[in-house]
Amino acid sequence: MRNRAPYPGGRLRDDRALWAILAIALAFRLGLGSQMTVLHADEVWQYLEPAYGLVTGSWVRAWEFHAGLRGWFVPVLLVPPLALGHALSPDTQLHIYLMRAMLAVISLGIPIAWYDLARPLGRGHALIAAWVAAIWCEVFYFGVRPSAEGLGMALLFPAMALAQRVRYQPQRRNALALGLLLALGFVVRFHYLPAIALIAVWSLGRNWRAVLPMLTLGFAAGIVLGGLCDLVTGHVPLLWIWRSIAFNVVAGGAAMFGTQPPWWFAQFQIETWYWTALAIVPLVAIGAWRRPMLLAIAVAIYIPHSLIAHKEYRFVILGATTLVLLAAIGSAELCDWLRRRFPCAMPGERSTLIVLGIAWLGLSLAVSLAPTFIMYWRQGDKAFSTLAIAGEQPGVCGLGLYNQPNHPALAISLFNRPVPALLFDGPEAPAQAHAMVSRYNVMIAAQLDRPALPATFHLVECWHQGDLPIDERRQCVFVRSGGCQGDAGDFTYQPAMERRGK
Repeated sequence: MRNRAPYPGGRLRDDRALWAILAIALAFRLGLGSQMTVLHADEVWQYLEPAYGLVTGSWVRAWEFHAGLRGWFVPVLLVPPLALGHALSPDTQLHIYLMRAMLAVISLGIPIAWYDLARPLGRGHALIAAWVAAIWCEVFYFGVRPSAEGLGMALLFPAMALAQRVRYQPQRRNALALGLLLALGFVVRFHYLPAIALIAVWSLGRNWRAVLPMLTLGFAAGIVLGGLCDLVTGHVPLLWIWRSIAFNVVAGGAAMFGTQPPWWFAQFQIETWYWTALAIVPLVAIGAWRRPMLLAIAVAIYIPHSLIAHKEYRFVILGATTLVLLAAIGSAELCDWLRRRFPCAMPGERSTLIVLGIAWLGLSLAVSLAPTFIMYWRQGDKAFSTLAIAGEQPGVCGLGLYNQPNHPALAISLFNRPVPALLFDGPEAPAQAHAMVSRYNVMIAAQLDRPALPATFHLVECWHQGDLPIDERRQCVFVRSGGCQGDAGDFTYQPAMERRGK
């Protein structure tokens, strides 16, 4: 395992073991991408829905877009697979699966970057790092999410690898690419700015005068690209960043969504790792001894987010997975030390790597089945699968949404039908649903609301809610026979939702 040259000879693409790891990584990601899981509603209404709107012209606008708090780089990035899927098979969910497949491929940059970050310490270190990136549940779970956090990992881990390379082997094209990745990482999630600055500083070794101009040029190109995405969609370039800061930080708007104490991230991180933290934390310390800059980058992610009142684990997933990278390096370093210290007791290098790889697979499985993480595997599947099921009903010509618990409740990107959608909400919902019954023939409502619906509707399915108490089956599909007449009028979903202050 020991090879202390700054960058050993040979190219990454010549390592067959790395290719095998990438194939496994892709299989994990595509497998997860085939499931209708949504960790957070932002994945749908901040990224997927506006991207679908760019393709079809029809989408549900969340309040953040009306307030100008969201950028358009990520939605524009999602357009190609959505447009291709919609063109090839407009009546299916192909556009969703193609989008997730694209994100799965993009996220393969993470195991490649981990390999490259660990390669100066030895090929064994590099292979273990790449393997952990391939199979670690937090990495591949967020890797296929259409979210700022998932794309942030896909952009900034390769940026870290390039920064390390540029520091020891300054090359103009690498410095240019590094600047571009850092800028796009900033556009995707500007909250990572302290970590982005650290990565940039990391690249400035003794030859900083040769690196800085190209790094700056690449960063400027990335900022321009992000601004162009805003501009071509009809918005002032990057103005949303200031508006987001003004609303969430200056005006304290983030507190509307809940507040947590400064130590919450550390507490939740241990809860997420569960008992595996007993192994991961000491290994992080060993890895930080070999790669202290990675620890500094992780800290630069955790500390600023800890100072903001509203906290969600996804906000710091880049920091969490950087710690896992350090632990992977630490585990290889520990095995390396044991093999030197006890050469007769330790197995050969190849056997050591196999055992270590199996151990990391076991740790990933343990975290994925831990109480905190296990809920993620089915997160959001009921509500969003119900929308897809509603759109697949034969002859659907109009959709009604009846007293849904949260709004937005409609994602046209998942319903995927160019038909009117109506909202019935509040005490007058039963009378409204009866009066407008000719305008829709599919309804999403709670199972207990069946007596209040028009008598012509019958229950089709409460998808994956059979194990819930009947009063918790809130997303069920009801249909009636026959077609539709007339438009949605005042009950059109978007304006009806906005009138209710949603």
